[in-house]
Amino acid sequence: MINLDYKTFLDRWFSHIDAVGIDYSSFKLDHLGYSASSKEDYELVKNEFLRFSTLQKEPLVSGRRVGVFKLNTPWLYKDHSINALELVEPRIGESSITDFEHAKFTVNLPLESLAEKYPHLPWDQESLNRPEFPRLKLVFPDKTEVKFNCEPILAS
Repeated sequence: MINLDYKTFLDRWFSHIDAVGIDYSSFKLDHLGYSASSKEDYELVKNEFLRFSTLQKEPLVSGRRVGVFKLNTPWLYKDHSINALELVEPRIGESSITDFEHAKFTVNLPLESLAEKYPHLPWDQESLNRPEFPRLKLVFPDKTEVKFNCEPILAS
């Protein structure tokens, strides 16, 4: 059985963001990201997601499938309404668990500006300038991540 307790995940996730001092008050919580530990788990989670959402696309990103799902009914968390989920297949040789892994904010400023605003944070900028799905990422000690991009996942 897969873990769909997004509220507990978001409680922990927001506590990490608050602890590092990022002001997210003007950002839109775009989607939640769920990782699969294997190709087989990816298929199991995908089938579970299809019970309450619709697969919008499933591109290959960095050699692995990334499923983008639109929730039939938005998930509510405090003052946030979440309309989408992203399911990420592991890269070959990558170790991960099957669970919520990240959430992503859509921001209305250049991603470089966000990194410059918080220079003390250990930003992962590896995907900042890639042509497809550019993003800025911060990994927390428990391996969960906050990601930032400029375009909503359902619009890209």
